[in-house]
Amino acid sequence: MSEMYTCEICGKPTPNFKPWTCGPIAGKLGRSWCDDCEEKFEREHAWENEQWHQEEITCPWCGYVDIDSWEFEGEYDDKYECPRCEKPFILERVVDITYTSKRRIEDMPEGWEGE
Repeated sequence: MSEMYTCEICGKPTPNFKPWTCGPIAGKLGRSWCDDCEEKFEREHAWENEQWHQEEITCPWCGYVDIDSWEFEGEYDDKYECPRCEKPFILERVVDITYTSKRRIEDMPEGWEGE
């Protein structure tokens, strides 16, 4: 008989265990979800039709791409409405900021040959 685990979502016994591919996370080696909870997750994930990290706001209902996305000022809106199909969806604005730094040439000591 195979080893039994407890579903982390509903608490039912399950033989399912999926180890994390990158090793332990927060002391856990993987996750245990029963077939019912796994199916529910997959169905909900497919339903959301997440348009992940697009450069323009993209409607998950009709696929409309808003070329004026730069005008959106909020960071998160759970009642955003598509300008074309007028259906509501959740919108999250993700802003990536990076920095580059280097020494100024005018601060290089005379005769410097590297570290």
